[in-house]
Amino acid sequence: MVPRMARTPFSLEGKTAIVTGGGTGIGKSIAIEFARAGADVALCSRKMEHLEPVVKAIEQMGRRAFAEVVDVRVEEQVKGIVERAVKEFGRLDVMVNNAGASFRAKPEDISANGWNTVVGINLTGVFLGCKWAGRQMMDQGSGAIINISSIAGVYGSTMMPHYGAAKSGVIMLTRELGTAWGRQGVRVNCIAPGPVETEGYLEVLKKTDPDAEKTYATIASRVAMGRWGKVEEIAYPCIFLASDASAWITGTTIVVDGGPSPRETDS
Repeated sequence: MVPRMARTPFSLEGKTAIVTGGGTGIGKSIAIEFARAGADVALCSRKMEHLEPVVKAIEQMGRRAFAEVVDVRVEEQVKGIVERAVKEFGRLDVMVNNAGASFRAKPEDISANGWNTVVGINLTGVFLGCKWAGRQMMDQGSGAIINISSIAGVYGSTMMPHYGAAKSGVIMLTRELGTAWGRQGVRVNCIAPGPVETEGYLEVLKKTDPDAEKTYATIASRVAMGRWGKVEEIAYPCIFLASDASAWITGTTIVVDGGPSPRETDS
């Protein structure tokens, strides 16, 4: 008889997850890679037409999935998808607060409404996802929350200061909740991506920058590895933080940015 191999600690087999902003870009990749690793996945965003193809792809892998239209700034909607995930899947093991949005503008040109919109989606939305997922996970006695920040939250962003401020808040919120809930079995961690090739980011670049190709190349030159990141290169660290392989990690932010510019490391 061939001995049964032990399940890898990186497996998500038997786990259930919610991914906000799961219809495009990084969120879509996280959802699909989670399913490949064995998880059942609930998806949400503001546009069902983005979510439906991802649900279909996950179901074709033999995993369960469903999608719901959610504005992460609306508490009842966030609460609702957590409750539905628990009802359909039986529990909630992983919450990925990925939904985000921004626009490029000089600080002096940002309106109060623009500021509130970006902070609402990127910071308040993360808080609400943490709150309701955290309550469920504390009741269960276990769970992992993964917040998606940005290197803009680490180093700042002169053309997106509202976004940088919100993403910095996500990093601190992660640290605070990791401390608050650690003894109740709930781990809260964060990924801060560098420049990643997503449909949304590249579209904003093309629409707002008349010299988009040059800007794209300039951004790549500031990365030690000399290129932009791919969406799956953010999804893989998320699998690590969602899995038992990271069982003793909480309150931490992992920067995934291809390394600092060579100029920054010169003596």
